[in-house]
Order: sequence, then structure tokens, then C-alpha cells
Amino acid sequence: MIHVTERACEMLKETLDDMVEESDLVLRLGPTDTGLGVCLDRQNEDDEVIEHEGRAVLLLSRELSLALGGRTIDVEEAADGSHIVLRR
Repeated sequence: MIHVTERACEMLKETLDDMVEESDLVLRLGPTDTGLGVCLDRQNEDDEVIEHEGRAVLLLSRELSLALGGRTIDVEEAADGSHIVLRR
């Protein structure tokens, strides 16, 4: 199972709130051609769901969650702003 810091949950919720008004659309972490990325999606039955303040903010397929087990999603400060990062 993946861990998501409180700060990352807050940032994901803010991003989601800015992007959509539909409560059934959630950010999904998934594979892309260049690694991992985030897109908007609807929850599937077997998803791992990360919630913040009573709202689903991030979805991961069961397979991806198992593959990333023990890792942490966090926020890192950089010169160009805050970014979501995946840590070991």
C-alpha cells in the first residue's frame, strides 16, 4: 500500500477542486509513456482510494498500488513551485 502525506493530500484536493466541479471525477495515478502521470477518471471497483476531508482525491489500480507498496507521495519545494513527488 502506498502512503500519501497530509501535505500531498491537501495539494491533490486543491488541484482537483480547481480542475472540476463533478464530484465523481478524481485524479488517477497511472503509467504513461514516460513513467507515471495523473489524469481525471472515475473510480473503479478494485481501486485503492486516497481520501482527504471526506473526498476521494487520488485513485490507483490495485496492481499499481502493489507495485508501489512502501513508497510515499509527498510534496517537494522547487524554484518553480511545489511539486508532487514519489519517494522510497
